[in-house]
Formats: sequence, structure tokens, C-alpha cells
Amino acid sequence: MKVLPILLLTAPVLLLSGCGSDDSGSARTSNVSFAVSDAPVDEASSVTIGFTQVELVKSDGESIHLDVEPAIPSNDYEQIDLLDYQGQDSALIITQQPIPVGTYQNLILHISDESDVNFVVDAEGTQDLKQPSNKLKLGGFEVTEDATQSFTIEFDLRKSLVMRGNTDSNKGYILKPHGVTILNNSEAANLTVTVNSSLYASIEECPTTAESTFVYLYQGTEGTPIDLVDQTDSDYVEGATLPTDAVAPYATASVSEVDGTYQFGYLPTGEYTVAFVCDGSADDSIQYDELTIPQPSNLITTMSLSAGSNTLDMGSIIE
Repeated sequence: MKVLPILLLTAPVLLLSGCGSDDSGSARTSNVSFAVSDAPVDEASSVTIGFTQVELVKSDGESIHLDVEPAIPSNDYEQIDLLDYQGQDSALIITQQPIPVGTYQNLILHISDESDVNFVVDAEGTQDLKQPSNKLKLGGFEVTEDATQSFTIEFDLRKSLVMRGNTDSNKGYILKPHGVTILNNSEAANLTVTVNSSLYASIEECPTTAESTFVYLYQGTEGTPIDLVDQTDSDYVEGATLPTDAVAPYATASVSEVDGTYQFGYLPTGEYTVAFVCDGSADDSIQYDELTIPQPSNLITTMSLSAGSNTLDMGSIIE
């Protein structure tokens, strides 16, 4: 699987260098930098966005606006293809800007409203990416007095990238805050899961190729396999009724065609359930699709993720 950090729409990084207050009693500040990273989405080969500004809303409602630093000086935006920054890769858009230490109730990414700057490339060609109000509100975070801090805004595009309309009435795409997280890098975990091709090739339920195979990651270790459901957004879900004790995945990842691994990046530390799914390509990120998870039933395990790199060999589960 691939780790997907997004600083755009699925992850940014905040680098905070503490600056002490002087004898005049001025407020304490930290220098902050923002980067973006992401987790890929099945149907897209490019998710390109032009970021113009990062707005930080303080606990008292006051806003601090930080302009992005475009690579092309004549632009007022930095255009980034999120799919170029997967796993632990990220792209800086704001570097070393001093802001007051404290709790911020919201981080808002401002997106260019210029034509042809924001778009998605999928199997049907180039589609518009329209963002309501040209803003993406991502929630709160805290800037402490630590000498250096780094944060990543992780965009899970399988959750956050949504088609407007449907395949018969395609009106382009939008991004939802659902599936976007802000994490302190020093406390974030990364997970690489290995599933040897001989493992799923020998299982009758699995497809003959790795393209549709996924690993589903759930926070916590409670619940039985029947409680583990596919990706769904409770704000939009229609049709099939979710189980009473349904647990939706925190993240999902597809196999890497290069080395047969699955990677998750920028995860909160703690306890997780890891489940293998032979065919997750039919999983709609909004609707409950009633997928059987895990598939096959014995490829499931629990593990504790600590800050830094973590690994899991799914083959060891059934040895």
C-alpha cells in the first residue's frame, strides 16, 4: 500500500521553530511551514490544485493569513498535483512564517478561482475541480513552544475526492474535508504492509492480479469482522443500512505495482485492526457497498503503531 500524506486538499506539514519572547513582553511565536501530501485515489491519474493562501483561525476568531510561495513568481498560487506527493513525500507551500503560539480552531486552505488551474484527470479525460467558496476547512491544531514542530495535512483522496453528479452526468469533482487530517510529524506513524503475490494468487476468492487488492485500516481493536465495513460517509450515505456497530476504515491503501507493498503515511499512533480485502476496487467512498471484510476471513490482525516506521507482513498471519 502507499502512504498518502496530503498537504493539499489527503496533507500539509507545519515546521515550527520556537522563538522566545523578549524582555519587552511580546507574545511568544513559532515559525511555521506548511507542506502537502496525499493518499491516491483509484480513478484519477492527476489531482491538481492551485493553493493561494493558508488561513489560520485563532481561538478568539481572529484570522492570520499566510500567502503561498509560488515557484513561478508571476502566479498568485502554487499549483500542485497531489498524486506527485504520496507516502512520506510532501510539497512545501509556506516556509518559516512566525505565528503566535496557541490553539487554532481552524486551518483553511484557500484555492485559486482562475480557470484551468484546478482539475482532475481520470479515465474520461480532464475534469473540472470546483471547490465551494474556493476554501477547504480542515479543523483545528495547536502550535506549542517546542523549538521545532512539523505537521502534515494528510488527504485521503479515496474519501475526500468526490464526483459531482455521476458517471452519466459528470459535473467534475469537489474535495470534502472528510478524510483530511492534521498531524504532528513527531507523533505520526507510518505503516508498510507486505502481501506477497503468491498469497492472494493461491486464494480462490481473490482476483488473479494485484490491482484490486487493498488493505483496510481501522482504529482500535474492538469489534468482530462483521462490524468492519467498507468506506462510507455517514453525511451522504443512502441505500443499504449500516450495521448498528459499524466501524468504518480510518484509511485504505491499494497494492504497489512496483514492490507489492501497501503503505499508509501520517497516522495517529495507537491500536489498529488491519484487514486484507481481495477486491476493494468496487468500494464507493460515500455509499455503503456491503463488502465482506476481511476477504478472505483469516487475513486480519491487530497491531500497535508507534511514532515512526512500522511494518507488517500479512503472510505471517496465516503461517
